[in-house]
Amino acid sequence: MKLNKTFIALHVIVFLWGLTPVLGKLITLPSLELVWWRLVIAVLSLTVYAKFKDIQLYLNWKQVTPLLAWGVIVGLHWYFFYHAIKVSNVSVAMMGFSTLTLFASLVQPILLKKKFVSIDVVYGLVILIGLCIISYAEQFYIKGIVFGVLAAFTGAMFGVYNGSLIQRYHAVQIAFYEFIGALIFISIIAMVDSKSIVGFATLPSLQNFIYLFILSVICTTFAFTWSVEILKKIDAITVIVTNNLEPIYGIVLSLIIFGDSEYMSAQFYMGAFILLMAVFSYPFVKNKIEQRNRQ
Repeated sequence: MKLNKTFIALHVIVFLWGLTPVLGKLITLPSLELVWWRLVIAVLSLTVYAKFKDIQLYLNWKQVTPLLAWGVIVGLHWYFFYHAIKVSNVSVAMMGFSTLTLFASLVQPILLKKKFVSIDVVYGLVILIGLCIISYAEQFYIKGIVFGVLAAFTGAMFGVYNGSLIQRYHAVQIAFYEFIGALIFISIIAMVDSKSIVGFATLPSLQNFIYLFILSVICTTFAFTWSVEILKKIDAITVIVTNNLEPIYGIVLSLIIFGDSEYMSAQFYMGAFILLMAVFSYPFVKNKIEQRNRQ
């Protein structure tokens, strides 16, 4: 019963994450400013949440340093994700992002020192075929696919590594310091880019702030910490595999909300079908192979 409740909670989280690309398109700020404001609001809301729940945020410098460093990966992930949407649309960005599972399977043996499985190469080629079909059909949106794939790669990195961190730290501590690390990194990038500094000096409009608040508090502070907490009960790969539903939620919601701007060519949906079938069948095939090897 507890495990069933955990999986239900996980699906709620994934649905909330499915809202993030829609909110990213609704927010009219450039991707760098969007991520910066998201992080500011998320850090503030995490501080309030920790105070309310009486969660100790203090960690010594030796503990904090790696969390801050991984925050750079979090910051890059969010920048790539929203930049993919800004330079294309939700559908294209989410197709690139759907490669998350493949990257997680490749990253996990390296970060967590687990055995590499050869089936990953086969599925990697199938997913690559799907991406090539999408890229050929939607050459105008090729940047969106590239940044979507980069978002998937960086998301797989910190998603897998957080699975090991949760054994040592509270979920709120992990999120808090990773977000601060991401905020410092994005702030440095903004200071280097003179155009961004002007934009950062201006407060978001009321409409943008409302969307940012939903994105930062509900879809970030709430969903992120909850997802890391869930890693205590189920492994990181299961969380990431379930996260394959995020592109579907995101695309369906964007079609409902944005209409014609999200409709793509027949070739796009052919490539998307190949890619999603590979992504969804992958964990089951891999599990069967691992069971056979154990016998």
